[in-house]
Amino acid sequence: MQKRRDRCLSFFLLPEDRIASIRKTNVTFGRKDMESYPRLAFRMEESRLLSFSRLLQQGVTIRCRVGCSVSAFLREELHAKDATIEKIQSIMLDGKPVDNLEAAYVSDGSTIALSAAMPGLVGATLRRGGAYASFRTAITYHEGADIRRSGEGFIRIKLFNLLMAELGPDLLQRGFFLTSKEFIGFIAGLSHDFWQGCRQVTLNSEPIDPLKLRDPAWLFHKEQVFLIVFLG
Repeated sequence: MQKRRDRCLSFFLLPEDRIASIRKTNVTFGRKDMESYPRLAFRMEESRLLSFSRLLQQGVTIRCRVGCSVSAFLREELHAKDATIEKIQSIMLDGKPVDNLEAAYVSDGSTIALSAAMPGLVGATLRRGGAYASFRTAITYHEGADIRRSGEGFIRIKLFNLLMAELGPDLLQRGFFLTSKEFIGFIAGLSHDFWQGCRQVTLNSEPIDPLKLRDPAWLFHKEQVFLIVFLG
């Protein structure tokens, strides 16, 4: 259990060089013609959505409006209701804790991590507006003057604990980008139960044998994959 908590926290507290690397990668998504990406669609039984939990924790990239506040992003892009936003106790924007959802803005290439309450002192310290927030003043997110450039861009989003069930289904059905390496790792880790609950897989709107997805040859010269999940 402790190892699992440490692994979860490691996704939140990233070193600056790692943050810069992720941001650079995110910005490259979608710069080519959208039609050039392989487009995969999984039709799943709803009971099998938990199989995507590891992917949601690792992070997926979505195409969305940028240059908006975190508050607007949660409501308008993730369709989070007020009750769900209340459950979001820790928000990390580009590796920095966010306290004021209206004063922090997402930009093209940002990474945002969302978590409900986490245990221990670290969880209490990262909690937005919490009693221990003053202990992390040096790393708390502060808005830069050049961030508020509105338009369309790409955001990497990570979901943890209770929020995977709250926000995950809508995110999966919206569709998202993965690097080819991320997709290969995801497919390799899927269980037999997952495929039993998978009713259909299509590649560029054409049915495909799921077993063929395990062979990375079909991704040759493909940098990213667009994946969408349908229910029923």
